[in-house]
Parts: sequence; structure tokens; C-alpha cells
Amino acid sequence: MNDTRLWLALTHVEGIGITSLQKIHTALSNLHLSLYDILDLEPNAIAFETGLTQELSQCIAKIPMVFEKVEKEYEDLIDSSIEPILFFDSRYPERIAKNIDYPPPVLYMFGNTDLTKSKQVGILSDHNASERGFHIAYHAASIAAHHSITVTNGMAKGPQTMALKGSSENGGNVVVMLPYGIKHLSPPDILKDTIDMSRWLFISPFPPDQEYALHNSYKRNSLIAAMVDALIIIETENNAGSFESAKSAYKYNTPLFVVEYAQYPTTASGNPVLIKEYRATPLRGRIQNDVLVPNMDACIAKIKWGDSNQVIIVDNH
Repeated sequence: MNDTRLWLALTHVEGIGITSLQKIHTALSNLHLSLYDILDLEPNAIAFETGLTQELSQCIAKIPMVFEKVEKEYEDLIDSSIEPILFFDSRYPERIAKNIDYPPPVLYMFGNTDLTKSKQVGILSDHNASERGFHIAYHAASIAAHHSITVTNGMAKGPQTMALKGSSENGGNVVVMLPYGIKHLSPPDILKDTIDMSRWLFISPFPPDQEYALHNSYKRNSLIAAMVDALIIIETENNAGSFESAKSAYKYNTPLFVVEYAQYPTTASGNPVLIKEYRATPLRGRIQNDVLVPNMDACIAKIKWGDSNQVIIVDNH
């Protein structure tokens, strides 16, 4: 029997959360046992063999009660090329496991799961950004692509979509963290011609059938801030979604870069606050091939080599 299915079934048992799952996994790993090895035991026997509490042993014993439903859901996912990646899988993003106090037990992935191991830059922005914000997002992503750095965001409309387009059109890799169940995946038309599943990965921390909700966006953005090697904020207003993402990056010690303008548009009113109060590194611009583009040198150095001393100051956007 596929042990992954048993772990998925265990996540559906009432009263089980990530802390309990981690305790069970640690106990079984230390004994070189799998869930399958103890599935037919009574709770008392499970507790005796594993050293787990009676409560956790009772949860394990309930797996057969939910297994049939979970098995069908699992087969549907596999038929759709969607992989449920459990918290102990080597493809589970290491920084999410490290930074989030209660990480999602399962991440549902569609695409190239090897991208979870790639160097990533998050490019986030409120959707109602200025025209300059769209331009900066596209060029920041294209520069990252040329340096083999994966561009990650939530595929929100506006600059985030432009960043994904900028990476994909320049041969880069893309990771999208979704704010809804992966079965509701529907990329916008502007991206459909750029998607190459060998270079794209869609991730959802939510049950596959769960629909979009506003609070899901905040959770999604927090996971992005925890997962990436550096986060760029294009434009955000005070206390808007991307502003909160930047605060999460600050909490997780994720290097934070924020676009600095000579004159801030109203849609970027939160940018100077992040630079001043959350120690974000200003992302400025420079002329390249007669085009004003973001100066990504310091960001790329930080992602690739952890170089915190390289600060390049040139003309503002």
C-alpha cells in the first residue's frame, strides 16, 4: 500500500494537526517503521510499539475510517498530474518548514516539483499599481531569469502577472503559490501562451477543491515570504496585502527589497515606510540599453551568495 495515501488519510482524521503529524513521523522514523507497519494494530499496541501517546495512537487507528474517501481523492489528483507533497518529503520547501510555526502538512503541486529546490525571488505588488510598477515588475523578473533565479508570486493580476510573464518570456522558471485549491487553477489569458510546465510549478496549501477566500491570500503571501530567498515589493499601500507580506519577510529574516521612487505614486505609499521602518533595501534603477530598468545587482548577489554588503546606488526610477 502507498504510504503517502495513509499519511493523507491521517491528515483527515479529526484532531490531527501538523504538530501531531510531526511527532508521529519522528517516532516512526526513529524506529524505521511506516504507517503501514502499524495500521492493523489496536491503539494500545500502537502506543506500546511506538512510544506515542494513547491519543495519537487512537488517531492512527482511525485511518481506515477515512481511507476509502482519501484514496479516491488521491487517484483523482494523480490522474490530473497533481502531486500531494507531505511535510517530510524532500521536495517540501525547506524554508517553509523552517520559518512557519505551523506549516501546511500537505502542499499540492502541479508542474516541475524540482523548482522547490531552486533559488527564488518573490516579486509581489498590490494589483492597482502604477504603469511604472508594471514595467519594473516585468524587467526585474526578466533580469532574474537571466541569472537562473526562479520568480515566485501569487499570480495576482497586475505587476505580479507581469513578473511571471517577464520571467517566462526570457527563459526563466516560475513558481506560483495559489490562494485556493489547485483544482480551481485557471491562469489568466495573458500568461497562457507562456506556460511551459517543465519550467513552471503551481503550489496550493489548501484542500484541492477549496475556493478562493480573501484570508487565503494573506496566508498565501505569508508562505511566499517564508519560502523565497529574497522578496521584492513593487508597490504597496500601508497595510495592504503586499505590505503585510513584507512584514512577514521581516519576521522570517527574508532579505527584503522595495522599489524606491523619486516621487512615490499613491499606490506606493507604503514603500517608504517599509524602507524606513522595516529596513528594506531600496531597489533603484539604472539605464541599460537606453531603457530604465531596476538595478537587481544587490538582490541577485544576496540570493546567490548571501552578500549583504553589495549595495549599488544609481538613478532613481
